[in-house]
Amino acid sequence: MGLARGGSLENAVVLDHALVLNPGGLRFPDEFVRHKILDALGDFKLAGIAMQGHFRLHRAGHDLHSQLLTEIFRNPDNYEVIDSAQVTELASVARPSMASVRYAY
Repeated sequence: MGLARGGSLENAVVLDHALVLNPGGLRFPDEFVRHKILDALGDFKLAGIAMQGHFRLHRAGHDLHSQLLTEIFRNPDNYEVIDSAQVTELASVARPSMASVRYAY
């Protein structure tokens, strides 16, 4: 499908069914989990606003992350935008001008 152009054994994990073809194997025993977590965090960051919440994802991917964010932001009753000064948990990482979203689904 041409989706892995430029991909190689040096910059990607290559599988043949369940067998890892990379000569050194995986860099970490939980490399696939780390990748999925980073995918989710990156997709949520694309919302353009810091989010405070708890997400439990199962067999998720970019499309499901997008659907989740679309559903959350579809209705203002689903979330609350608050000034970061109100969020003591984020005080150490949030910038004063940044807002956060609290959401329970």
